[in-house]
Amino acid sequence: MSLPTSPSQFLIRICLILVLPALFFATNVSANPYQEDFKIGDVVEFEFLGKTYQAEIFDFTGTGWPKVKFDYRGKLTERFFPPSRLSLVESTKDGATDQSMAPPAELRKWTDATGSFSINAKLVSDEDGNIQLEKEDGRVITLPLAKLSDEDQTYLEELEKQNSEANPFAGGDMKTPPKSTNDSTPRVSKSQPVIPAIEPNATANEMVLSDKGWKVQPDAAAIVKSDNKVIKFQSGFTQHEFHNRVSSVFLINNGQTAVAAITNPFENATELLIANLETAKSKPPLRINLKDATLLAVNPDSTQAVTYKKGRGREPGEISFWKLGDEASQTAAWKAASFFDRDGLTPNLGRFIDNNRLLTVGRRVILWDCESATAVYSYPISETNNPALSANGKQLAVVSGKSVFIINVNDGNILGKIEPPTATKFLAFSPSGESLAGINSISGEIWIWDLTNNQLTRELSAPPAMVQSMTWVGEEYLLINNSSLIDIELRATVWSYRSTGGSILNANDSRFWFIGKSKFTPISLPHKNLAIQTEQLDPDDLLVLAPDSEVSLELDLPFSRQEQDQIRDRITRTLQDNGVTIRNNAKLKIVLAIIKGKQEKAEMSSITDPFGRRGTESIKYTPQIGSVTLIKEGVDVWKTSRRFGPMGMIQLKKGESAQAAAKRLCKPSPLFFESVRIPKYIGQLPSGKPLGQSTISEKGIN
Repeated sequence: MSLPTSPSQFLIRICLILVLPALFFATNVSANPYQEDFKIGDVVEFEFLGKTYQAEIFDFTGTGWPKVKFDYRGKLTERFFPPSRLSLVESTKDGATDQSMAPPAELRKWTDATGSFSINAKLVSDEDGNIQLEKEDGRVITLPLAKLSDEDQTYLEELEKQNSEANPFAGGDMKTPPKSTNDSTPRVSKSQPVIPAIEPNATANEMVLSDKGWKVQPDAAAIVKSDNKVIKFQSGFTQHEFHNRVSSVFLINNGQTAVAAITNPFENATELLIANLETAKSKPPLRINLKDATLLAVNPDSTQAVTYKKGRGREPGEISFWKLGDEASQTAAWKAASFFDRDGLTPNLGRFIDNNRLLTVGRRVILWDCESATAVYSYPISETNNPALSANGKQLAVVSGKSVFIINVNDGNILGKIEPPTATKFLAFSPSGESLAGINSISGEIWIWDLTNNQLTRELSAPPAMVQSMTWVGEEYLLINNSSLIDIELRATVWSYRSTGGSILNANDSRFWFIGKSKFTPISLPHKNLAIQTEQLDPDDLLVLAPDSEVSLELDLPFSRQEQDQIRDRITRTLQDNGVTIRNNAKLKIVLAIIKGKQEKAEMSSITDPFGRRGTESIKYTPQIGSVTLIKEGVDVWKTSRRFGPMGMIQLKKGESAQAAAKRLCKPSPLFFESVRIPKYIGQLPSGKPLGQSTISEKGIN
């Protein structure tokens, strides 16, 4: 294909490229096939986020989808839907209406049985001895029929009589039946129409985290009698079954029901599995047409699920709502996590507060009104925050700056503010709700806060490692990275666990499961005789480093004298702030050193021109390891380190070769040693290692 020979020819071609598609779509709109089924002015019915609405068609989109107007919470709302989701109620052709449609519920005064409380609300449903009332602010509450006044119960009885089969005027057939896409064969999820994602309002009702006094009341876990059994499940992904993975699991119904998402890289779908952990039975998996979706939240009766699909590049992620029944059908979709997540909507935690309100936490804490996709309240928080929900989901602990705030999830009020002694990333409520634990993900420093009296009660440390998770085991232990079990009283790692091919799930009430490839296996943590093995140990005897300790500093670093003095001064200030005395030739030593690694080879690839042609360069380099080690009588007690060398992509300086860049990256930086935090308390068992190790698998704990 030759390029235009002149600017005018080039402009003509560009105009044709832009105009022809518009003419094509205009032609298709004028011959809209859906207008044979629906007309402007038709009244239609549809489901939106689990509720049924009626609306009037006022226009059609360029693709022929009907645009509708309907009353939503007192406001006229406009949306467009695929025709397959709409059922005809009243046609402009013949004016037929649905005679069986009950009149809209009226606002009336409801009073409780004691006569002490009353509200103005609309009746939503009356089923199985419970009623749902929609309050004037749009919120829906559920309460037992027995809690209503005699007058209200009489009203409901009369209403039931009017709608009963014995009433000759009840019911009736429509002159023109509503249009429906259903037939005798059940609809499968694959045929569900794609729902366009809307832009949710994440910044509405933005609030500021501030200290408003201490109002925390422990949110204790419900006491659940546990007799859980091993659950085997069978995925519908059978062609490449070996690659099936349980990507996420959500516990509901006081931890008695598990809903899991199953993914497979060879499948363009995700499966949702619902399992009863008491009866050891699971329903057939429900397939949704999203690849590699993460399960974000499930409502208490497992009739609605929310999934999150990560974005790619500039393509935003998507939060999808699914109605769960004999199949999973999508009811709504939200855009989430725009480029660089500017709106702070990438969720790493989700929880339904009730059927219409969803809590998500990412760079923002947001309680959503699901139907309007608007924030009931919104708090910006720290990016590196891994928040914690209390056992019953009533309280949320988050990090903002250097402070920890506890939020009342229901209304967004601040219940308390904590100033932890160290920078904190991971938080965890104890099952009783009386304690909150925080951990520094780099140094391993741990603090325990008593929420009943707003007091710091314990400081300890975990083995230095990049922390990925922290979980309470009862009220006496913390499990770090699903591997190190720390006795809080002893301040020491007492047991080590190794997981094979799966993950550990906990209900925050001291019940645990191992999630394997094809089983949910209940496990017991810690094992019963562990307390007997540690009962004779004295916590004070196990402390290696604590306030009043004496240590010597030894530096073996290839830096200038000035840089070494700065490092020594920084480490000395940290230790002295912790109450530690620096003394030459002390039995306890802190050694700062650089260790030379083994030579490595690599093939570096780089883009050399705008057309994507690549060039490669072979390089050799010797990485170096910077380490800070606490040593007692020749034995390493605590150690943190950093590797200096190429890792992944290399950013070259102007005129620099890959070999020169690799050599530059292998040079240790003094900043690592200046930034190292040594915990205030470091404990260790007499043997210098945990009492034992267990392997956790689908077979249980061995």
